[in-house]
Amino acid sequence: MTSFQEYLSLGYWLSESERLAIYKYLLRTRRRKYKSDAISLLNQGNLETNIANGEIAYEFTEGEVRYRARKIGDSEFNNFHRSVGVSKFRVIATSRLVKFFAQAELDVLRNFPIPSSKENREGGYCTNFYPFYDLNYYSNGRGKIIGLFKKLQAKDDELLEELLASA
Repeated sequence: MTSFQEYLSLGYWLSESERLAIYKYLLRTRRRKYKSDAISLLNQGNLETNIANGEIAYEFTEGEVRYRARKIGDSEFNNFHRSVGVSKFRVIATSRLVKFFAQAELDVLRNFPIPSSKENREGGYCTNFYPFYDLNYYSNGRGKIIGLFKKLQAKDDELLEELLASA
């Protein structure tokens, strides 16, 4: 598989390395859209988007952005899944939200994939304990300094290069 569209149907079956590659792919290919969405969210207080077979509702209140998700066609959104503090400085807030949006879309892609022949489980909502934008992810919770060093040492996955080439 090399096309991003093909990964939209894997959902629960995406491996950790595939999810990280897709997260980086989303960051690189949708950065402009995410910046525009961040400005809109900060100005209006809420935003709705969709990816794969899911919808995302973002809410900005009191210096914090949270998101809820649902399967397209469902009437109710799930509880809030993830939140991020937002700086009063627009440039910093926008930069942080770009990463948050990529993680949220990845989480939704994982939980609400496009229907396919591959059976996806339903029930709970799966997320990584540490999001990919948090340095604690790279250190496995042992601290942000260690995470920074591990992130700097990490090499881009071959899958990321394939996804970028197919874009």
